[in-house]
Amino acid sequence: MKKFRYIVIDDEYPSHLTVQHHFRAYLNYTCIATFISPKRALLFLQEHEIDLIFLDIKMPEMDGFQFLEALEKNIFVVILTAYPEKYSLDAHCHIDKNMVFFSNKAQFLYYLPKIIARFEKMHAEKEIINRINQLFNNEIYTFPKKLNNKPILLADILFITVIKHDIVLKMKDGKEIIDRITLRELMSFLPSNIFLQIKRNTIINTVCVTAFTNTTVCLEDQHFRISVRRQKKVIQTLKKQMQELYENY
Repeated sequence: MKKFRYIVIDDEYPSHLTVQHHFRAYLNYTCIATFISPKRALLFLQEHEIDLIFLDIKMPEMDGFQFLEALEKNIFVVILTAYPEKYSLDAHCHIDKNMVFFSNKAQFLYYLPKIIARFEKMHAEKEIINRINQLFNNEIYTFPKKLNNKPILLADILFITVIKHDIVLKMKDGKEIIDRITLRELMSFLPSNIFLQIKRNTIINTVCVTAFTNTTVCLEDQHFRISVRRQKKVIQTLKKQMQELYENY
């Protein structure tokens, strides 16, 4: 079972005790610090890694939203306040600050299972994205030729098609780049754990796969049919990749 570390930031000490008390049933969660001062919490976070913050809004030296603006690390946050109606609009404006939940303190125990479920789902998704980025960082990451003297990043390629003697790179931003290179040359430098040939003239970026069946693959809004002779290998590869990405979750 994965272990998680959290802190509580609230100028009312009883709130610290309440959060810790209700977490006693969740043995994989550990409170490593509590703070009355948000500024001291920021100093603590400069030297310590944690997974989750329980944050009050109305505090004297710095309110919760000011704390979020000052927070430089990418940490998940649960906002607990005694005044949810007053602060709900402002909280919504901070949704991009990895806010997991916004709740009334009085309803914390009721919402706790939902908070945990949502946090663990968001945490798993974040870990998967990090692992995907690592896959790219560990491989050759540029196309052997340049566009306007700028490198073409493999991570920006959605799929590749072969049209007669041309290679067409379909980019994530919708642009197309056409180049003259043989399919054999192309496959010789593409990282095989990222790019997968699904039929004679099509190679996909497996990181961009949003869904697949035994016969088709979807990349964002693009749908591709897998050639019959490649179906078994393609599906096995995609399933293996998904299993590797989701392992430990």
